Amino acid sequence: MSPLVLAAAQERASLLPQLAPIGTVTAALVAAAVALYLNARGRKNAERDRRRTLYSEAYRVALEWCEGIYRIRRRPQDGSGDVDLVHHFHDMQERIAYYEGWLAMESPVLGRAYKRFLCEVMDEARPLIQEAWSRPGCPPTRQTSPDDKGPALNDVKERFLLDMREHLSSWPWVRRRLKKRERQNQENRRQDSSG
Repeated sequence: MSPLVLAAAQERASLLPQLAPIGTVTAALVAAAVALYLNARGRKNAERDRRRTLYSEAYRVALEWCEGIYRIRRRPQDGSGDVDLVHHFHDMQERIAYYEGWLAMESPVLGRAYKRFLCEVMDEARPLIQEAWSRPGCPPTRQTSPDDKGPALNDVKERFLLDMREHLSSWPWVRRRLKKRERQNQENRRQDSSG
């Protein structure tokens, strides 16, 4: 082996103990960065799950108005369950007010979308509820009559579910679509009220 190659090999060998702490520090920094990333991602997923649960509960409570129609139709004919039904509707209204406020606090844009959803659900359910109260109750085992129509809410539900999906999206441009649509809805309402 030439003296030049031997000298270079000895120099490299003498540098190895000096480089070992740099490798250890680098590995520790990489491990810390990965741990921080996983912790932040876990918190973000937990927050998204919390919001998803909150929004789905708010959605369910709003649609309880529709179930109320069937409860009224199948109430006891002697009127013995009427007071319980009224209490049920009061409880529903309290829960709806709770979610309406909570969603507005969580996100003003989603709060307005929820309020619009509630108005559309109640506008559809209200005449059916009034009609159900005007008729005598029937046994719960009676088959549904062709005259007993239910609320038509497919489009209303799809619009609100789209609002929720866009609000929960990880992509900022998707969330902006909801904000843009809500601004347009507000502008349309202003024009309708002024014109």
